[in-house]
Amino acid sequence: MKILYVITSTETGGAETALAGLVRSVSQHTVKVISLKPVGSIGLQLAQEGVDVVSLQMKGAGLGTVSQLSKIIQQFEPDIVHALLFRAIEFSRLACAGKKCKLITTPHFDLSQKPLWMRWLDRTLKGIDSVSTAESVSTYNYLITHQHYRQEKTIHIGNSVGKSQFFKDNSLKKSMRQTQGFAENDCIFISVARLAPVKNPQGLLRAFEKILPNCPQAKLVYVGEGEERNALEKLINEKNLSQNVFLVGEQKNINDWLNMADVFVLFSKEESLPLALLEAQQAGLPCIVSKVGDMPKQVEHGKTGFVCNPGDEMLLACLLTELYENASLRQEMGSHALQKSATIVDSSQQYQQLYQHLISK
Repeated sequence: MKILYVITSTETGGAETALAGLVRSVSQHTVKVISLKPVGSIGLQLAQEGVDVVSLQMKGAGLGTVSQLSKIIQQFEPDIVHALLFRAIEFSRLACAGKKCKLITTPHFDLSQKPLWMRWLDRTLKGIDSVSTAESVSTYNYLITHQHYRQEKTIHIGNSVGKSQFFKDNSLKKSMRQTQGFAENDCIFISVARLAPVKNPQGLLRAFEKILPNCPQAKLVYVGEGEERNALEKLINEKNLSQNVFLVGEQKNINDWLNMADVFVLFSKEESLPLALLEAQQAGLPCIVSKVGDMPKQVEHGKTGFVCNPGDEMLLACLLTELYENASLRQEMGSHALQKSATIVDSSQQYQQLYQHLISK
């Protein structure tokens, strides 16, 4: 089987990480990865592992990208084209139109929050898909109800993360804290996400600042990079928070950082079902998340963590304080999070079955 993966970017992110997992799971087949934008960190990792990764060096609106992609499809002659993220999906639809290959699309974003023109374009071109897969229930429902996708051609295949990559390891808490300079009695809140406006890292910082007068041992660690870094650094300096807030950038050993922490926080303005949340639960962390996408389905309020309205910094501060002050509650919620994570089905196996089904038709 020949599989062509097309994705907008191969920088570090949820969709990109999901792509890497898919590529590794089908290594027995002939695989090629097309990144519309210049090859990022995940693309480089795959290339180092021997995967054929090509960048179309897209700039601006991407004029000419569809033609480039169409030529690659003609030359590579894939059985399956699997596109992820908005521009990769729409360009792949145009490039695959009239060709024999089967096209699978997976959004990995909340289309309901996108501009009207994007939703219109998606609705117009959706019929080219052989199958449309949704990585969350909320995305699936939106595609069917609002984008008028055909139910018989739309499948929910939820996000998942490898059990061997993310797991609870009590020994890591002590060793990582010693290595990173944190005290044993610090209460560490961790956010693993791009430093992008949609993830609302500044809102999280403002909420965290509110708790410090009564929670002096609280620490906030941001794992990730992005356009908000400069604004965060400025706020940290202005508020004299450098002893409590840490921007550690992108990290390869995410499981180690999660095991070092006490609570995972994701205060996003929009999401589908983020891999970072699933990773945190597999590491046994209680999670505080905003009420967007499938996060309220994955985090049971009061049992595996807390859910708050997006942008409600005061409520978030109260929830941070609650878990700071109650170690036994953190432990109890973390245990329930582990149990919840055990119910997640491996999506890579489901995709392999889908690929086989499509090419046998």
